[in-house]
Amino acid sequence: MAADSGAVLSPVRQIPAHELVVDQMRRALELGQFRPGDRLPTERELSEMLDVSRTTVRTAVAVLEREGLIGVRRGRGGGFTVLSPQIDTAEMRRELRNNKRAIRDAFDYRIIVETGATRLAASRRRAAHLSALHKLLAGMDAALEVALSDQSAQHTIEFQTLDSAFHMGIAQAAENDRLLDAVADARRRMWVPVGAIFGRLETNANDYHSAILEAVEKKEPELAAAQMEAHINDTRCTIEAWLKR
Repeated sequence: MAADSGAVLSPVRQIPAHELVVDQMRRALELGQFRPGDRLPTERELSEMLDVSRTTVRTAVAVLEREGLIGVRRGRGGGFTVLSPQIDTAEMRRELRNNKRAIRDAFDYRIIVETGATRLAASRRRAAHLSALHKLLAGMDAALEVALSDQSAQHTIEFQTLDSAFHMGIAQAAENDRLLDAVADARRRMWVPVGAIFGRLETNANDYHSAILEAVEKKEPELAAAQMEAHINDTRCTIEAWLKR
C-alpha cells in the first residue's frame, strides 16, 4: 500500500467548448482588442476562426450578453456589438480598498512577466517589431493629447487600447509564445480588478513608453527591463493615489 502523502486530488472536469470560447472572447475584450461600439465577427466567422460549431459560438455569445459585455441584434442586419462596461466606480473603489493584496499581487505578477518579456525583446526584436511599436507610440502621443483635452470615456478607451497593443507588441518582439500568453494574462489580471477606476487619464499615462522602446531598439536588455519596471510601478502609484481619494 502506498504511503499517505497527504495530497488531495480533485475530480477532473471536462471543460465545455463554449466556456473556452467565452474565456478567449472575454480576454480579447478585456485587453482592448475589441472596443465598445465595435462589431464582432459574425457567428459563422467566429465559428471558423475558433474552429468550433455555430451552436458553441451561440452559447458563448449568450453568456457574454448576460454579462453585459456584448449586445446582440437579431435578424437581417443584426450582429454582435461590444458594449461599454456598466460599472459602479465608487463601489469598485471601495472593494479595491478592502482588497489591497489583489492589487499588489496583480502588479507583482505583471512586473515579473513584462520585465522578462522586455528583456528578451531587446535581444530578439526585428525591424518589423520596431516599425509597429513606433506607430503605436505615435498613436498614443496623439490619443493622450486628445484625451487630456476632452476627458471622455471614449477617448480614455482609445488610449488604453493603444497602450495595451504597445505592451503586447513588446511581448511579441520577445518571440516566445508562452511568454506572450503570460503577458496577456498578467495585464488581464491587473485590469480586471483596477481597470474600472480609470475613468480619466493622468498626464503621466504615456511616460516611459518612449524610453522602453528606445532601449529595446538599441538592444539594451537590462535598461529596457528597468524602464518597464519603473513604468509599471508608476502605474501602481497612480492607482494607489486614486484609491486614497
